Amino acid sequence: MDRVYSSLQYWLVNHPNVLHFQWTEGQTLGSTPLFLTLTVLTYLSLTFLLSRTPLPSLGTHILKPITALHSLTLFLLSLTMALGCILSIISHPSPLHHIICFPLNTLPTGPLFFWANIFYLSKILEFIDTLLIILSKSKQRLTFLHVYHHGTTFGPRDLNFWFSSRIEKRPVGF
Repeated sequence: MDRVYSSLQYWLVNHPNVLHFQWTEGQTLGSTPLFLTLTVLTYLSLTFLLSRTPLPSLGTHILKPITALHSLTLFLLSLTMALGCILSIISHPSPLHHIICFPLNTLPTGPLFFWANIFYLSKILEFIDTLLIILSKSKQRLTFLHVYHHGTTFGPRDLNFWFSSRIEKRPVGF
C-alpha cells in the first residue's frame, strides 16, 4: 500500500511538471481572455449550427459505445483530479488552512493550481456531451440549461486566478 501511495504522491503532487506549475496569464495554456472568449463563442456557434444542420444518422450501436468511452474518460479524469487535489492538500505543511482560503498574496503556483488548471481545461472535453446529444438527434435533451451550463462554467477559473493578486483571500474552489 505504501508503494501505491508513494507512486500516486509522486505522479500527482511531486512530479516536476505538477510541483513547479505556475499559472501565468498569457503563457499558461488557455490563460488569455481571448482563448476563453473564442472557446465559448466557438462552442455556442457550433452548437447552434450543428443543431440546425441535417446530420447523418449514427445509430445507437455507434453512439452508445462512444458515449460510454466519453463518460469513462471524464470519470477517470475527475478521479485523477480529485486525488491530485486531496494529496496536494494533505501534503501541504498546513493543510487545514488551504481547504478554505489561501494566505494573503499566494501566487497561483504548485500542485493545487496545476489541478485547478487541468479542471479548467477538462471543461473543453465536456463540450463533447453537446455534440453527442446533437448526433443522437435528441433535441429534447439539448436544453438551454445544458448549453448555458457548458458556456458559463468555463470562465470562473480565469477570473479567480486573475483576481488572486488583487484580493486578500480567495477560496480554493477554482
